[in-house]
Amino acid sequence: MILHVIPTLSSGGAEKMLVDIVREMQNQGVDCEVAVLTPSHDFFGQEIVKLGIPVFYGPTSKVYSVKNILFLKRIIEKNKYDCIHTHLFAPQLFTPIALKLARISIPLVTTEHNTHNKRRDSKKFYWLDNWLYHQYDKIIAISADTKVNLRSYLNNTGPKIEVIANGINIIQYAESQPTERTQLCESLGKDEKIVLMVAAMREQKDHETLIRASKILPQEYRIIFVGEGERMEEVQNYARENGSSSILFLGRRSDIPSIMKASDVFVLSSKWEGFGLVVVEAAASGLPVVASDVDGLKEVVRTIGGQVFEPFNEHDLAKKIISSLESENVELDVSKYTIQETVSKYLKVYKDIIKE
Repeated sequence: MILHVIPTLSSGGAEKMLVDIVREMQNQGVDCEVAVLTPSHDFFGQEIVKLGIPVFYGPTSKVYSVKNILFLKRIIEKNKYDCIHTHLFAPQLFTPIALKLARISIPLVTTEHNTHNKRRDSKKFYWLDNWLYHQYDKIIAISADTKVNLRSYLNNTGPKIEVIANGINIIQYAESQPTERTQLCESLGKDEKIVLMVAAMREQKDHETLIRASKILPQEYRIIFVGEGERMEEVQNYARENGSSSILFLGRRSDIPSIMKASDVFVLSSKWEGFGLVVVEAAASGLPVVASDVDGLKEVVRTIGGQVFEPFNEHDLAKKIISSLESENVELDVSKYTIQETVSKYLKVYKDIIKE
């Protein structure tokens, strides 16, 4: 039995990835449970519940509340887990503490989802991170750049790190049906080119560069943003002041594969990125991909055959968007990024550390 621990299941790449992971683990005959450090008003949690996988929700909306340590302690004490797998910082920190309080020894695995985070900019967090990663039997880096950056920050983590690329259900995206354009926006014309970006409105993402590019692109190019988050209002205000009048915000959607099928080109503009799974999803949908030339993300984009642009350069981004649509018969290869392969490698990691 594997316990996965994550801060929320509301939105985001790590959250979406966890849903696919537990679904595939179920397909491969592995029992899973999920602990979420926030209450149950989430988005992806509903998908896990549909699978019949138990989900335990935290007592407070504050992810970093110390109450979550006791919450995890109670779950660990009541259930017999063979391994615990944490995702993102709060679970990475609280789970080892909960284990020590419960006086239970269970192998610990964590996934490093990004090449960078703000803690690494502050020396005061170095000793905390050094202690934290020392508690884990294995650290899974989702890309080679993610591993390199973590080792550069904490050089003693090297022997524990294993690179396992994220994966997707390729068929889900390749065979989805396009949504009607008028369902996205009544004013969308059949000759307009849809430039789609799917990304949570968080500090890590750089919606602003695509917004500025909207004024450079030809008039028939229409920018559509899917996603929400704490920066939603800030990004919308920026669009009103610095973008074209035809930018569309769809908020959070559950029909991403169908929206991708209705679009013409996909953009992921990021300040930093561990992997950028959404570019693989877009490529599987048949879209040309243009993404920021940053560690982690560029590795994936170049592997699948997409294009990268200079970060924060709206002119280079607009140029790459136009050229990606003018290029004929460009086929992107996502075959190495399957969820089946990802989960099989995860399970091998679990088995290896459980035997030790």
